[in-house]
Amino acid sequence: MKKLKQYLNETLNDDENINAFCILKPGFLQYENEWFDMIEQNNWYIENKKEVTMTRQQAKTLYEPHKDKDFYNDLVDYMCSSKVIIITAYKDCDDPIKEMDKLKKHFRKLYGKNEMKNGMHSSDSLTNVKRESKIFF
Repeated sequence: MKKLKQYLNETLNDDENINAFCILKPGFLQYENEWFDMIEQNNWYIENKKEVTMTRQQAKTLYEPHKDKDFYNDLVDYMCSSKVIIITAYKDCDDPIKEMDKLKKHFRKLYGKNEMKNGMHSSDSLTNVKRESKIFF
């Protein structure tokens, strides 16, 4: 029995079980309950949760793939402007990136203000799920 408990603990804490990384962006924490309801109603299991004010270095690292784009500095400034909620999550499905993207689009449609202040970030690949989650967890 001890080996089974140890195996389960190691498996549940293993990064392999994480297939989504999401951020409730600055200015949208008043929708926290709605956001979590959407996530849970879509059968996602939240592995890690953290409320932080992102440092400039964290934001730069997170959005590094966009560093050559015109909006990069404004996005970094915005992401550091107030608290965010960061989660990693797991869903047993064939394409978790696509599943979370559907949820993100729905959330943005309901609550987003513009292209940058759109309410929610989620990783666009499993590689980025791992990369982005390591910045914060």
